Amino acid sequence: MWKITGYFLLVAFFWANPRFSWANTAEENCDLRQKLNTSLECNFKEHDHRLICFHGLEDKWKSGDENVRTLVICYWPAETFDPKDVLQGFPSLKKLVIGKSNLTKLVSPFPSENKLIERIEIIGTKLTTLPENVFANLPNLKILDFRNNSLAEIDTETFNISSLRHIYLCGNPLKCTENAKWILDQNKGSLGYKVADKESLRCTVPYDGRPLIPVVEIITTLKEECTKTVCDCELVYVVGNGGKHIQKQLMAFTSVNCSYRELTEMPSFLPANTTTLHLSGNKIQDLRPLTTNPAYRGVIDLYLDDNMIESIVELEGSSWVDRFRLLSLRGNKLTDLPTYALENVLQHNGNAVSLYLGRNPWRCDCLFTPGFQDLLIRYTNLVKDINDVRCSPNNGDDNSDKIIRDLKRTEICVSPNEDPLLHPLDVLNIILAILIFLIIGKLLYDYWCFRKTGKLPWIVAKIP
Repeated sequence: MWKITGYFLLVAFFWANPRFSWANTAEENCDLRQKLNTSLECNFKEHDHRLICFHGLEDKWKSGDENVRTLVICYWPAETFDPKDVLQGFPSLKKLVIGKSNLTKLVSPFPSENKLIERIEIIGTKLTTLPENVFANLPNLKILDFRNNSLAEIDTETFNISSLRHIYLCGNPLKCTENAKWILDQNKGSLGYKVADKESLRCTVPYDGRPLIPVVEIITTLKEECTKTVCDCELVYVVGNGGKHIQKQLMAFTSVNCSYRELTEMPSFLPANTTTLHLSGNKIQDLRPLTTNPAYRGVIDLYLDDNMIESIVELEGSSWVDRFRLLSLRGNKLTDLPTYALENVLQHNGNAVSLYLGRNPWRCDCLFTPGFQDLLIRYTNLVKDINDVRCSPNNGDDNSDKIIRDLKRTEICVSPNEDPLLHPLDVLNIILAILIFLIIGKLLYDYWCFRKTGKLPWIVAKIP
């Protein structure tokens, strides 16, 4: 009831104010007409030469009219729009508005017959595609409004029009890639300079909702910095939630892949915001850059599989091990590690989620293995490849290639050449136990004799 009343009030307002511009409220009126009327209808306003049509053009307007200067089309019924076909016969047209429709594609460029057009608004549609040279025949075009459509990428050549002053693109699912770096060009006359609502532009997935300009800046900077390395770089994710100073609130996560590059040492330079680093399949031995090079301060996921690392002692006490999230050391030359230091790190590092230690030639002896085994068992959920953490495959060793977590202590601390039932320590323990029982028995016997006969034991009687 209230909606109908509001509609009639709006009609009365326009009746009482004939000079009020429909252009400012075309989108709102399209909404009202969609709810209250779905029939084909066109209204021509002679005072401002404005033709407003809903759900297409009536037959009498399909041949055009030289008196129409503004054409507003709401709810265009087709998914395509052919300017050459629809706009023929409108030589005086200066403004075209298409709003609220399922339009997805313009199938042809605007004809030279419409060379007087100064403003085109296609708002609230599903427009995804523009033909090549679509505006080439419009030398007087000054404003393009493509807000709230489905444009994913912008072809700069399409909008390379000298007469164009402003373009509006807010509300489109724009892809934030290197191809969008045109938005960073703010030289007068450039497309980036002409975009009037650039601060409102947002990215689509995977950076959904993030502001386009700072994300493209990050991507462009990353590409430039990546050329200084032998690696491949990718912006994985951007965190940020609007706000007045949104550019300062963005946090980028970058993945850098330097695997299988024949590196003998860790790179001295990494692009800014590097959080994931792949260094697998190289010949790296030294891990000290993790503790000394500021470039590694933000790296939280580190893959060092299949290198030549023999020790991680240099990481002990460093700040990096206190904040890493993933560390993969599979397929190196590790035989042991500082067990207690690593356990202390895992207790205090709340970020650690994955540790890979498999395919290393781990030493299995009574000195190192028990503590290492306890560590593996205690952090089974953290050591993701625990079944690949095995003893070094040595010929003649009974523990060769066995899973360390499943070893028994007797398998670890007893030499394979020894019979565990005749171990010298066990024999000594048995002898000592027998002697203790004999001594206790002798004491009990002497006490019994003393109570019965009153005689002291022989050894006590001989003591002076």
